[in-house]
Amino acid sequence: LGQGLVVVIDRRIYPIVALSTTAISFQGTGFAAGDVLRLRLTRMTDLTGGVEGSLTVVSAEETITRGEFNPTVALLRYIIGHIAEVTGVGPTYFTS
Repeated sequence: LGQGLVVVIDRRIYPIVALSTTAISFQGTGFAAGDVLRLRLTRMTDLTGGVEGSLTVVSAEETITRGEFNPTVALLRYIIGHIAEVTGVGPTYFTS
């Protein structure tokens, strides 16, 4: 469900493999389990938009890094809005 999104860490852009409200997997190397990373989750077509957040790396393989978000309301709103857009189903959370 990460279609069209990328994660930006230290000005480097990484394609997203999988995305949920709690976790993310992206194509990236050089990270280790336990690392806490500041990131920007944004659209591939608009790198200036998106939302800031952080994650804790839970595993780092040869080409894929997996992390759990340190959630904020802004991050959850952004992810839920994106999932709603991709699936065509309006969000029932955060609608006001």
